[in-house]
Amino acid sequence: MHSIVLPSSPDYYLTFYVAGFAVAGALLTWEAYVRQYVWRRWLPLLAGTLLCLILGTRLVAGSSTEWQHLLTHGEWTGPDSRSILGGIIGATLALAVLRRVLGFSRNVYDAFALPLFVGLAVQGVGCLLTGCCFGTSTTSLVGVCYAPHTLPFLTQVARGVLPATAAHSLPVHPAQLYQIVTCLLIAGLLSLPRTRQQVPGQQFILAILLYAAGRFGLEFVRDSAGDVVATALCGGLKQVQWLLLLAVAALAGLWIYRGRAAFPVSSFSSLGHWQPRLVLGSLLVVTALLSINWLTLPEQLVVKSLLLASLVLEVGLWLRRQTSRPPHALMLPVLLGGAVMVLTSQAPASDPRRYTTVSAGGLAGTSEQYFGYPYGCSGTQLSTSTYKQRFAMGAVGVARTWPLMRTSTITLGGTLGVGRSNFRPQQDTIYAGSSYTNINPKPFERGHASLLSFSPYMEVANPKYLRFGLGFHLGDVAYDYAYKPGRVSNVRVQSLLEVGLMRVAFLHASVNYGLQGLGNGFSTVGVGTGAGQERFRLVGGIAIANSEMNAGFFDQTDEQSFPFLQAQIPLGESWTLEPFAATNFSNIQSFQLKANFRLPSRPAADK
Repeated sequence: MHSIVLPSSPDYYLTFYVAGFAVAGALLTWEAYVRQYVWRRWLPLLAGTLLCLILGTRLVAGSSTEWQHLLTHGEWTGPDSRSILGGIIGATLALAVLRRVLGFSRNVYDAFALPLFVGLAVQGVGCLLTGCCFGTSTTSLVGVCYAPHTLPFLTQVARGVLPATAAHSLPVHPAQLYQIVTCLLIAGLLSLPRTRQQVPGQQFILAILLYAAGRFGLEFVRDSAGDVVATALCGGLKQVQWLLLLAVAALAGLWIYRGRAAFPVSSFSSLGHWQPRLVLGSLLVVTALLSINWLTLPEQLVVKSLLLASLVLEVGLWLRRQTSRPPHALMLPVLLGGAVMVLTSQAPASDPRRYTTVSAGGLAGTSEQYFGYPYGCSGTQLSTSTYKQRFAMGAVGVARTWPLMRTSTITLGGTLGVGRSNFRPQQDTIYAGSSYTNINPKPFERGHASLLSFSPYMEVANPKYLRFGLGFHLGDVAYDYAYKPGRVSNVRVQSLLEVGLMRVAFLHASVNYGLQGLGNGFSTVGVGTGAGQERFRLVGGIAIANSEMNAGFFDQTDEQSFPFLQAQIPLGESWTLEPFAATNFSNIQSFQLKANFRLPSRPAADK
């Protein structure tokens, strides 16, 4: 009987990686609801625990040299490999600290036990289809084969047991499937009523104990080439197996000891308002510092969505407390507000077409570019090597709007952006130059390059029919030339045109407009609607990234369009929110968010 040849694609891993977080997040939300946790405490706890889980999966895969570099220079140069063993350690340490700061008892550990292993089982499907953490060779009926260019295939070719021209790899143990089954069995055991009636914290200890024991057995059929933690043999066992044996012994002792002890069963203790805010503020700072180098975009979205929900909740609670205070408690804010009104608005009403707008926002994204170059009039293209780029920027801006003719407006503004691009060449990449290439090796030697831009612009708008914008991006705007590695774009035109019935439907076209021109510039074409409103906008269509098309007038690339979606969402009379997302669901994506605040100004004096 022939072994199954699994379909393989890197997209499978990302898809199930995100799905695992989604499933675990849904279960954690249900656990919080059932246990009646306070959301303003639960959300920072959840965000901090997931962040430490993600960081732990990466840190545990680093070598002593990479750890030394981290401690010395504060920069992680380790691989992108991951291991859930480090993630469990990171999550446990985070829970141990954050639960005390946020006032949770030990039963909060149990809230994470079931979702953790269900989510791990879902993510394991991506590992199985991708071919990472694969098993040893086998001739049994359970063996699976992988397509060429997968890790099992390349490993067997490198070992000389498989010709490079083979149609697929030799059969290997589906070690990932074994782990999926292990996680589901643990989740099933945790669901039993008797198991859920244990002393607070016991479910979590039992789950980790069972996983450590199961992982010890799984290591016998996991190929060392697919492992990232302590794979060297020592006394007939892998080093990681000896560590797992120690963990099993320690966890078993702790589980027995705690099962005989008596502990309080309260869900949480009393605490003030400052603890959740302290944790939230700390996580916002840490996440902002780590996002570029440490977190993939899906991981950023997972963590930052939790932090955003927590931030919105804190702001809402603060506003409610302000409005419920007695009059004397509101005296100082009222006086300050009155002073601002006296200084900035000495007239009964402001002109709705004359105002100042201040804005703040940011963007993050990835691209994949080339070291090679299409060469020769015959169209022959030399084999190319690719490198990945991950960029992130923050931006602040100010703009002034004046009336123009009877109903239109003209706006002059500028935006200052600061950020960084990180470069990650693929393995065994060779920097091959030619008379056509323009390679600047410094960003690749350092691994990163700074981004700094000043973007003046002018915009003319009619609220019913038209919006036209034109400007420039100046500075170190982007490293997005498709075939010119390390070349920075210093001057870039930005433009926008929207024509139609703006409240009903309109046509949209833009080139590098606003934040879309930074990091990796985008050109967009689509249709939009105002949904019957003047300040609301929703636009969708197709986008092309500069990293795919910015190769020169006569040069050809395999650029493909992909979808984008952007909006302008009014939040009251003064605030608007502008999200933007574009992705090919593979190696190119950009996510942006900008908040605008409109400051009214006094009308022009009568003459």
